[in-house]
This record gives sequence, C-alpha cells and structure tokens, in this order.
Amino acid sequence: MAALVRDIFTDIISNPTNDKLWNANIWQGPTQSDVAAWQAQGFGVYQGKVRTMLSREGRVQMLHSDRLTAFDRLIDHIPCKGVILSTISKFWLEEAGKHVPTHFIKELGPRALLVENLRPIKIEVVVRGFLAGAMLRSYIAGERVYCGIKLPDGLRPYERLPEPIITPTTKAAAFEHDQAISVDHLINQGLCTLAEWDQISAMALKVFSLGTKILADKYLMLVDSKYEFGKNQFGEIKLSDEVHTPDSSRLWKQESYTTRIQEGLPPEMLDKEIIRRWLMDQGFSGFGDVPTVPRSLLIDLGRTYLSVAEALTGKPIFAP
Repeated sequence: MAALVRDIFTDIISNPTNDKLWNANIWQGPTQSDVAAWQAQGFGVYQGKVRTMLSREGRVQMLHSDRLTAFDRLIDHIPCKGVILSTISKFWLEEAGKHVPTHFIKELGPRALLVENLRPIKIEVVVRGFLAGAMLRSYIAGERVYCGIKLPDGLRPYERLPEPIITPTTKAAAFEHDQAISVDHLINQGLCTLAEWDQISAMALKVFSLGTKILADKYLMLVDSKYEFGKNQFGEIKLSDEVHTPDSSRLWKQESYTTRIQEGLPPEMLDKEIIRRWLMDQGFSGFGDVPTVPRSLLIDLGRTYLSVAEALTGKPIFAP
C-alpha cells in the first residue's frame, strides 16, 4: 500500500535509531540478480551514480535509486529520494517539452520514467545565474576566467550575474570527475560542432529561463543547473536526463535571500549543497574516506527535496 512520503519522514524522525524502518524505505539500486534478470529479458543495463538505465528497442527505463552523491562519491542514501526525484523530473520534462524537444515519453511508476534512447552528447551544460558553487570558490581564489568566460572584478558572493552564462564540463563516467572546459576546447575536441553548440546552448538558456520563471512563482530561485543532451536516430538533438532537480540544480529560498545577503549570510539552500558544506567542514572534498553523515541531516535534505516536489506539483507525494 502506498504511503505519504511526508509521513514516512515523520516516522523515521520519531525513531532515528530504527535501522529496520530506515532500510525498509531505501532502494539502493538493483542487485546483481536484478541485473542478470533484466539482461536475460534483452535489456542493456547501465548503472549511473543515482539512476539505472534499462535500454531496449529504442527506449530506456530510468530507475531512480535513493543514493546520495557529492564530489562524485557515494555519500549515503535518503529514504524515498528516488521517488521524489522522479516526480520532479517528470514535472520539468513535461514543462520543458512545451518549449524544446525532450526524450520524455511517460511515467512508468513512482521511481521510473520511460524515455527515448538517445546517443549522448558528452557535455554537461551548466547554466549559471548567480556567483555560487565551484565558480564562487574559483572567484574567491582570485581567478577571473572560468570555462573561458571572463568575469568582472567586484562581484559579491551569491550575487546575481549580469546575465546567465554557460560553463560546460566534460561528461565523465559514473563516479569519475567532470572537467570544466571552454566552448572552444569542447569544439576542438570534437565533442560537438559549432552549429550543434549553438543549438544546445540556446535550448539550455530557454529551459533555464523557463525554470527561473516557474520557480519564482513558487518563491524559489533557480541559481544554476546542469543540462544534458543527446541525439536520436534521426540526428535530432533533445534534452535528456533529469531537469531542475535538487540533485542537478542549485535552488534558494526567495523570501529570505535579500536579507541574508545584506547580513553577510549565505542564502537558504534547497539542494544538496547543504551536504557538500557539511562534508567540507569535516575536511572532505572527494578524496579519502567518506564521513558518516548524521541521519538527521539526511532526513532534513529529504524533507527539503520533498518540499520542492510538493510546491511544483501541488500534490502530496506517495511512495510504494
């Protein structure tokens, strides 16, 4: 029987040491026997950092696990995270599909989407509207050219940029590091042609603008987001992967933004930057042993993800 995700979180908070309850609400991903069974049915199986892709006959089933990653490492799991992310991805792929071509076909279940099988363009297209994240850390270190883009002096942390910019990275294999790259470099490396880049960048900016508007209506701010693209069998470029989830985007609360910036405080964050910051406070930035994140912090992040999903859909979220 389906249960409200919000109720599941409440039960876990009330029983923080109940391992049985915690594990009962986590799907870590497929077992080896799951993979063998799928392969026996003729599926190609690809395991990403968070999702498992089952491909057959030109279509892909995207299965969202509850894994939490940061700094290209597996950090832990968050109960029902995959259900929440699948809900958010479905919402945005449907919205984006009104403006640009996407790979989305339909929802298959609480954590599964059916999409068109595309040949991936091995670029992550990061659109940034604010000075934040890795670009902020680079800027504070004195760098003024980021991914080939010259940044002016005098920008303040978390400040809105004069206009959104695109800072592409290479698309690495699961749990390997993406590398920031300039547009000239990615074209010279043959990752795409100039004409393809013009099309990809225009689509990314259009989807970012759409996300900014819709989220602003929900009193949320879209700070930056990564987008991925691929080609279908006819060579048509389409938006793929997840869109505007707290895993792939940086989101802030709108109502407190101005006050906190004036007070020299970071914005209220609604994405996994909360976990990144905790990890960095422990001295971890992707190398060495992964610190054990307190369950209370993981559930806080899960509830944050849930609040975003509920705000977008206007509906409660259920888990099977």
